[in-house]
Amino acid sequence: MADTYDFILVGGGTSGCVLASRLAHSPSTPKVLLIEAGGPNDNPDFRSVENRWAIAFAEPSVNWGYQSVPQKQLSGQQISLPRGKGLGGSSAINFSCWVIGSSSDFNFWSSLVDDESWNWDGPNGVKERFRKIENLHTDTITSSQEKYLDHSQLSEHSKSGNVDVSYNGIWSELENLILDAGSEMDVLNKDGNSGNPVGFGLLPSTFYDGKRVTSATAYLSSPPSNLTILTSALVSKILFDSTKRATGVQTNSGQVFAAKKEVILSAGAFDSPKLLLLSGVGPKEEIEKHGIKLVHELPGVGQTLKDHYYFPLIAVLKEKAPTPQPPFTVTKDPKFDTGPQAPMGWLSSPAILASPEFDNLPQNWQDHIKQPNVPTQEIVFSGSTHGLDLPRPDAEVIRINSAVMNSQSVGTVTLSSSNPADAPLINVNYLAHPYDRRVAIEAVRSGLEFSKTSKMKEVIESHLIWPASENEEDILEFCKSVVQPVYHHAGSCRMGKEGDEEAVVDKEFKVRGVSGLRVVDHSVAPIMVNNHTMSTCFLIGETAAEKIIQEYGL
Repeated sequence: MADTYDFILVGGGTSGCVLASRLAHSPSTPKVLLIEAGGPNDNPDFRSVENRWAIAFAEPSVNWGYQSVPQKQLSGQQISLPRGKGLGGSSAINFSCWVIGSSSDFNFWSSLVDDESWNWDGPNGVKERFRKIENLHTDTITSSQEKYLDHSQLSEHSKSGNVDVSYNGIWSELENLILDAGSEMDVLNKDGNSGNPVGFGLLPSTFYDGKRVTSATAYLSSPPSNLTILTSALVSKILFDSTKRATGVQTNSGQVFAAKKEVILSAGAFDSPKLLLLSGVGPKEEIEKHGIKLVHELPGVGQTLKDHYYFPLIAVLKEKAPTPQPPFTVTKDPKFDTGPQAPMGWLSSPAILASPEFDNLPQNWQDHIKQPNVPTQEIVFSGSTHGLDLPRPDAEVIRINSAVMNSQSVGTVTLSSSNPADAPLINVNYLAHPYDRRVAIEAVRSGLEFSKTSKMKEVIESHLIWPASENEEDILEFCKSVVQPVYHHAGSCRMGKEGDEEAVVDKEFKVRGVSGLRVVDHSVAPIMVNNHTMSTCFLIGETAAEKIIQEYGL
């Protein structure tokens, strides 16, 4: 007889750990099973500051190591797509940037799904819900950083949430120059997490006291007895009865677990649609061509994948210029050990808003992107020399990474076979939409403009990776040749209103056309918030927990 639980969660990633913890800690103490395909992810070295920027690429045991299919529009390139494997998911291997995004993005989300719980303001709004998540530490801010931050704004952030976030206490003169150069172009934003990210500024990270904070460490450090955590168990199928009700799951080793109330997928933007397809829920043609029995035809499964993506401009610094921080620095006080700061700029381009590509967008998207606190692109800076052919052994560089926001290019996640152990086919489809190509051109132009500021002219010696010229055709070809993912994949099980043919889940996270089944991870996001999306994944977990606890009176 199968072991039985009230709720079975598949996937111990960023959203899944939050949801498992909140359900298990609810007053009625339901019996909860969290199943994770990866391991426990409990090696302290993987959370160290030394591994902040490298773990995603250096440790296969915590990375699914996915690749895109060859991209026809990018001359056949395959894009590397690391995804977190093990408890904590991608919060355990990402770059740890804590960026919340624009209040208008959440209001737009609310309008797209007809649900006020996604509004920024209100007693049960997004801003208030982030207070349950965020625990902002300001004790690492140094005197040289003070002019870039506003303590009166920072004081409005929560200091009691589950997730420790802090500012990097180690600082180099180059970071000062970057922010001063950015201020020549745009406004200095002294709290980019206020709901208005536009401008240049400092953003905190999920490092504190010398250690990475993951969803597992923040929410599962002391699991209650009614929460069972099973690792190294790959779920191969969701089980349904004759009424299309999800009754449990089966693992690749043949174990079966039964759910009294619900099965909840939190396997991420690649693996949640994959598991739905393997279980017979999705586009009929895609399911049947792999010999899988159709349970319910749902056309949108895996069909509306989106991502942020960027284009690196790389310049060599003069020999006597201020140098970037090293990849890590260990101090006498571990609370300062967070790895190097990554100054960021979130910009709105008048050239984009005046373009025919913008005018051809649906009216609701035009109205949204015109909001003054909605950026059209991001610029983020780093000094990594990894993989570069440098002009001299001791050369240092600055990377000016310009990223597309509000992407309109849509990709897909489909099956490579009926074998659950096989990776899905992932088509990211970068630069497929005319609007994205316009944003790419103007974003790189902003990066070129940044390189010409007086502060940057003082330190840049030569161009290492750069467009052949500044004309539009050369910039676009450059973008196609250097495009990189920001690893923010979303939308492959998109949330939507009743009647939305491409929507996979409703505003309660319930999978349409079946019962007892939800998806709770970034795959449900109907838009990619203009942020670094880890914060959104925490928010999704908290929001779903509130809805499920209320529905069942837990």
